[in-house]
Amino acid sequence: MKQSKTIITTALVLAGLFAASQTQAAAVTFNFSSSKPWTTSDLVFTSGSDSVTVGGFRGGNDTSVSSTRSFIGANSAGLVVCSGGGSNAGGSATSCSGDEHTIDSNGSDEDVKFTFSQEVTLLSATFKYWDGKGSSTSNMDDFSLFVGTAPRFTDQTIVTGSSDGTATFNFTTVGGDLTDSVFYIGARGDGDTFKLYSLTVEIPAVPEPSTYLLMLSGLGLLGWKFGRKGINA
Repeated sequence: MKQSKTIITTALVLAGLFAASQTQAAAVTFNFSSSKPWTTSDLVFTSGSDSVTVGGFRGGNDTSVSSTRSFIGANSAGLVVCSGGGSNAGGSATSCSGDEHTIDSNGSDEDVKFTFSQEVTLLSATFKYWDGKGSSTSNMDDFSLFVGTAPRFTDQTIVTGSSDGTATFNFTTVGGDLTDSVFYIGARGDGDTFKLYSLTVEIPAVPEPSTYLLMLSGLGLLGWKFGRKGINA
């Protein structure tokens, strides 16, 4: 009988540990194709139960992120930023009309700041309205990435090719640490211009409450068993 109780208790603990170890991180895609008017405040996008806060900024360089708020909006092609002309005078977005705006480095270098409630890992980003600018990779649209406030790269070609359109960049091709709760994706010099259609990240999975209950039940039984042994001794 005692042996049976020990086996059951051990099985409960091992089952809980196994269930926790099998909990997988989830790949979540945030689609920015929507209709959101210009604002200097943050936008919030959701995917299932997960969310990301997005803001527009201008005035960065190769070693630091942009710190001045710009207008950010979204249309069917994704996220766009407006920081040129007189659009920022008096906080008015009147000269940001239309959907011709992009995330670009025409005038001020522009960034989009992504803030998550927990650390995530970048997997991929899909761009639209990027410009191939011919067959030379030196003339193609590039983008910058800051992980937190540290520059990861500032001159990464979106895709090799001479056509405009939709292109997905896989972050695993660049390696290095791409895990944080804050990221900046933007344009740095050379007339780079694009719209950001979507962003895919890996979010750590949280074990189900039943997993913890399973482990606690087993540990409780073990504690009770050894407590009784101490009393009997």
